[in-house]
Amino acid sequence: MKRLLLALFALFLLIPSASGQTMAPKWEYVESFPDAPGGRYDDMVFLDTQRGWIVNLAGEIWNTSDGAQTWSLQTDKNVRFRSVAFRKEDGPFGEVGWAGTFSTPESVLWETRDGGEYWIDISHRIYGDKPSGICGIWTVGDYAWGVGAFNGTPTIIKTSDGGRTWHGRAVGNVAGALIDVYFQDENIGFAVGGTGDNLDGLAVILRTEDGGETWEQAFVSTLTPGANSEWAWKISFPSRDVGYVSVEYSSSASPMAKVLKTEDGGLSWREIMIPGSTQSAGLQGLGFISETTGWASGRGTTSITTDGGESWQQISHYNPLSKEGQLDGSMNRFFVVNDTLAFGVGKRLYTLSGLEPVVTVTEPPEVPESFTMDPPFPNPFTETTTLRYRLDEPSSVGGQIIDILGRIQRIFPAEFKQPGDYELKWDGRDDSGVRLP
Repeated sequence: MKRLLLALFALFLLIPSASGQTMAPKWEYVESFPDAPGGRYDDMVFLDTQRGWIVNLAGEIWNTSDGAQTWSLQTDKNVRFRSVAFRKEDGPFGEVGWAGTFSTPESVLWETRDGGEYWIDISHRIYGDKPSGICGIWTVGDYAWGVGAFNGTPTIIKTSDGGRTWHGRAVGNVAGALIDVYFQDENIGFAVGGTGDNLDGLAVILRTEDGGETWEQAFVSTLTPGANSEWAWKISFPSRDVGYVSVEYSSSASPMAKVLKTEDGGLSWREIMIPGSTQSAGLQGLGFISETTGWASGRGTTSITTDGGESWQQISHYNPLSKEGQLDGSMNRFFVVNDTLAFGVGKRLYTLSGLEPVVTVTEPPEVPESFTMDPPFPNPFTETTTLRYRLDEPSSVGGQIIDILGRIQRIFPAEFKQPGDYELKWDGRDDSGVRLP
């Protein structure tokens, strides 16, 4: 049997454990939910801690009524479901919800008024301009908005009577494509996409103050070095003032990933780069549990920030073989239920619960002085090798396996540890579970 020689570097990251320590929450894989057909699930919504729905391009709509412990397939249509939203209020026979599609312009909007047991095509209720697809939907009381499509005329539809009638408005004067939408209340809202009509151009953020009657450009991005074009993909507002938007690329190179951030309620935005996340297609899924703690993912790399995007660290993806890691490289939607519960969906479903309050660092951190690590043993090795290290004071410790070209092959997420001797075992595999040559 061939033996592997450990010709990689083990990089350990230490964060002091004093009262100013920043602790990151952890995602857990929901084993009761099936892996996505076709690669990923596209959207989800939760009304509360118990009731939720998830859709995909295979025409499936899944539902849980017990907080994601069990799931039922409510419908399997011959359409490509791209988005989903439910009203907070219940209808006479159950919850009222809508699901949007794309690549099926004759059937872009579906509705349920019994919690999803029965869905009907209501595309004929859209008056005015009709979208070729609905990539994002958001609700506020009796109001709801849908936007699309990422590959067609940018159109925003709206209902103010609980979905009985919808009115569409093309906004090609301020955007070339639309992908996601979010409203803070009945008046102030945002729609994101691109300035080009075929996923070219730049990322654009639209803002309205009159419930979507008129829209203006709040922000247009600067083309990221190495990208051929870029567009905004998903929105996450953890508070009324602070919000984030993920940016996706078209590129044959590997540009550094980018998010957009506002701290004044969407009036102004700035671009934040994510070191270590360098994929040709940039980002898709984006979610923040607080103003400072969030995740950016979707194209093979997932990164976490605990300081509002000022710094980022890549995390190890969930490995079905070892049951280790968090999230996957196909994340498309994060949904925050409250400040202690959130869900993320990509190829699989994950839940973030039991969140401890995140304590911000008030003083510059100091790396513990007493930290030792022995050489890996055995080396060379056939199956696993062990890295032994010692902590002389409480610390948060994470690790990375980096090859001789400087590429990160495996990430071990940071964990809080008390003083003592520890071992980190590595099986010679990368984050996707593939054994390295």
